[in-house]
Amino acid sequence: MQRQGQGNGSDDRDYDYVIVGGGAAGCVLANRLSADPSTRVLLLEAGPPDHWWDPRLQLPIAMGFPVGSKSYDWRYESEPEPGLGSRQLHHPRGRVLGGSSSINGMIYQRGHGADYDRWGVEAEAEAWDYAHCLPYFRRLEACIDEPPGTGRGRTGPQPLHRGPAEGPIFGAFFEAARQAGYAVVPDINDDAQEGFSGLDQAVDRGRRASVAAAYVHPVRDRTNLTVRCHASATKVLFEGTRAVGVRYQGKDGEPAEVRGAEVVLCGGAIGSPQLLQVSGVGDAGHLQRLGVSVVHDLPAVGQGLQDHLAVHVQHRCAQPVSLSSIRSKSKWPGLVLDAVLFGRGAATRNPMQAGGFVSSDFAEGEPDLMFLLAPLAMHSADDSVEVGAHGYQMHVGVMQSDARGSVSIVSPDPEVHPRIVLNFLTGPKDEDRWINGIRKARELLGQPAFHELDAGETLPGPSVQGDEEIIAWVRRTARAGLHVACSLRMGRDEQSVIDPDTMRVHGIDGLRVVDASVMPSLTNANTLAPSMMIAEKSADIILGATPLPPEQPSGSWTEPAARGERTGLGTARP
Repeated sequence: MQRQGQGNGSDDRDYDYVIVGGGAAGCVLANRLSADPSTRVLLLEAGPPDHWWDPRLQLPIAMGFPVGSKSYDWRYESEPEPGLGSRQLHHPRGRVLGGSSSINGMIYQRGHGADYDRWGVEAEAEAWDYAHCLPYFRRLEACIDEPPGTGRGRTGPQPLHRGPAEGPIFGAFFEAARQAGYAVVPDINDDAQEGFSGLDQAVDRGRRASVAAAYVHPVRDRTNLTVRCHASATKVLFEGTRAVGVRYQGKDGEPAEVRGAEVVLCGGAIGSPQLLQVSGVGDAGHLQRLGVSVVHDLPAVGQGLQDHLAVHVQHRCAQPVSLSSIRSKSKWPGLVLDAVLFGRGAATRNPMQAGGFVSSDFAEGEPDLMFLLAPLAMHSADDSVEVGAHGYQMHVGVMQSDARGSVSIVSPDPEVHPRIVLNFLTGPKDEDRWINGIRKARELLGQPAFHELDAGETLPGPSVQGDEEIIAWVRRTARAGLHVACSLRMGRDEQSVIDPDTMRVHGIDGLRVVDASVMPSLTNANTLAPSMMIAEKSADIILGATPLPPEQPSGSWTEPAARGERTGLGTARP
């Protein structure tokens, strides 16, 4: 066992902060905590660097290639899901510098303001309501295309560009939204989330703008910041109930230890609870049965796991106006050169460039359905459909559910993946929401605006019509939404793990958690943006900096009448 670090001889620690996990939150913290040159920061990432020359990571159109790769993906799998016919679902999570921001779809969504007001209530901490979170969203954002005077940030580290959403299919989509009675708004990430617009994507000059590219690469020359890849954390080291360091396995397979004044876990909603449990923090009875020495009995560790569920509604396109030509390998060299040399062309974006949020008939104060459109047919969990022909696909996600799952270790060996179960489609309103959501998706795609393009629905297909048929199709084909969160929720009750005032683990000194696992409940959108915001806000908490003053957004998002008035229903353009 070897010690590695930059000890100065004045104490028994190598670093002031040891950050475990180089994903979105970890990269933000590495930047912010190392801004003071006298503060020594180590960032440990289990996977490889996000090399600038690797097109699988850097080209947006290649986003599917890292997923499932043992080089870049943890490749988690769930237990048989009881609500999905005992199917086991894939849960890809980034195992590379930048974490999931280096392998995801790059879509950036803040979520609804009511999500964060709910956090303030659930965590019993007003500092986590929307007014207090909004300035941290603005601090991280570099919305380069955004005109002055909006509620978006323009000077932050994270580049964001609105998808152009151009062409006949996107044009039909926005017109169909109006015809269906929905708002078309300038920006679903501003005060009014309900409605449709072009989507913000984390891209810049034709390349993926991962959080590593935005926050870590620009400060790699700081002498007080060490970034160590191929360093898989295997245990948090304790003296009593105080965390004093981390044991990890390097690229050579040899174990090493590093000591820090504080340890900050940023391994995500699966990785962070797993590391806590193998280190002795969790349900004492469960840990003892596995032979893990208990440091602190904290039964809530790993409980309350949440994720969204998603399906794809797909149509054939009657006209040759989709992006299906990008599947032709003969076109790939030109697409790559266009993207790399000029920052333009189809390879520079996720094809899902337009979408929005609407309310099901069971919504509770905020939109609970997410629709995203891609102007081409793509692979789905239902593999019976040919994707080479012209078509278009709508991602349908139900954003609210009372179902809760868990993450629990099955072995004291940190290399053994934990047991993951989400209990999808077991909430009391889940079936009703899904049936209503599929019907609303079909209604949208069935508007007159699509008539000249529509050559027939292929998923779920004309044979799936009744409520029982719809829910059976969802159970058979739905995928995880890849937004796992809430397994180490912050709060002050016995079901919480993290102190919302300090981000410290209850009952433990010197150990904090900053990632999606601390969310009290899942936001109604993708989790990249809120994870980054949590890290920005937590950096000020950790450093003891004066928090940014709260900002009141214009209007109210809890009154349906106000929502319709603010969005200018059917009049604004994307």
